[in-house]
Amino acid sequence: MIDLVFLILIFFMIASSAIRFKQDDNVTIPIADKAEVPEMIDGRIIINVYPDGTTYDENSKPVSLEEIELIMAQARSSNPNTRLHLRADKSVRHEMVKKVIQASSRGGVNQVIFSTYVTDK
Repeated sequence: MIDLVFLILIFFMIASSAIRFKQDDNVTIPIADKAEVPEMIDGRIIINVYPDGTTYDENSKPVSLEEIELIMAQARSSNPNTRLHLRADKSVRHEMVKKVIQASSRGGVNQVIFSTYVTDK
């Protein structure tokens, strides 16, 4: 019986560590004093916005605004709880962030998660 409990414990430890998302090191995330860490990772489509305004998917493949719209529409058709996980560099112009959100909205995804670092105050 104890062996079974340990096996189940190991299973959950491995499963919980496997639920992660890829972080692009080329994006410097801004710091927010009142940031909250979202609990649910399922259903996120990660878009990285580099300092020069170019956009990349979670596999570091460049994507245009039209492709973002298509990606969101496809993801939304398979999962109605799809959300945009926007990882914008802290030096990128707000205009580019707005364009990515609008492309996501045209694809049917209106919920946005902004990546920020959480600080202890």
